[in-house]
Amino acid sequence: MTTSTDSATIQSLLSGAQAAGTISAATSQALTGHLGAVVIAGAAGLAMEDIEASDVTLVTVLIDASSSISSRGLEDSVREGQNLLVDAFDKAKEKDSVLMALWTFNDELRVHHAYVPVDACTRLDKASYAGLGSTRLYDTWCDALAANVAYAQRLRDSGTPCKSVVVVITDGEDCGSRRTAKDCAKLSRELLASEQFTLAFVGVGSDVDFRAVAKKMGVPDGSVAVQANTSPTALRQLFHMVSQSAIRASRANVTPGGTGFFGP
Repeated sequence: MTTSTDSATIQSLLSGAQAAGTISAATSQALTGHLGAVVIAGAAGLAMEDIEASDVTLVTVLIDASSSISSRGLEDSVREGQNLLVDAFDKAKEKDSVLMALWTFNDELRVHHAYVPVDACTRLDKASYAGLGSTRLYDTWCDALAANVAYAQRLRDSGTPCKSVVVVITDGEDCGSRRTAKDCAKLSRELLASEQFTLAFVGVGSDVDFRAVAKKMGVPDGSVAVQANTSPTALRQLFHMVSQSAIRASRANVTPGGTGFFGP
């Protein structure tokens, strides 16, 4: 069973996160001003009474579904890679304490599912994933983090400790967002400072300075990976690396100044 939510509930949860010191009053107010349907959908998740783990890791995966993915012939590799990621968590000993959310984004932001057990995760196929449109990277980042903050606060309010791992995988720079890199950076810095969040950025391709993009969004360099090779094999390997890093992050305490998401 999953929880439903609404904008009033999310506003209350964001106020709770502010009171707990996770985000500032200014950030809470800014996020509250963008509580559209996608944030409401993203902030849902497994009902509190159905959570049996003593502590939980929330893993949010944000996957670019823009037209450049299609033009590079990478759609099948992305589908396979995301499925490999789910398989990796399914085999991990931490499986029962992980709740996963999957978003894809282009002109529109789509929540395939909010925070559900690994067994209930969507596996991408031709019907659910195709590359078209532009890349609303900044909007996706801010909306997904807002949804994550809200659901994480719901967990903490119920007495369940949790930490969050958010990973975005993209092959292009932002195009079409209402938010800016500065908006992303402010939110990223506050969440990282709370020591409850691990934020990671994965860039695919050689035509964008992805480390510069990630830096502008507030993602630490140790949590940035770039795969210049866009072959299907390289992309599948990249998803494997992401899955292993996410599993490792689920086992560790979140500490500032560490080796980062992709550290040894």
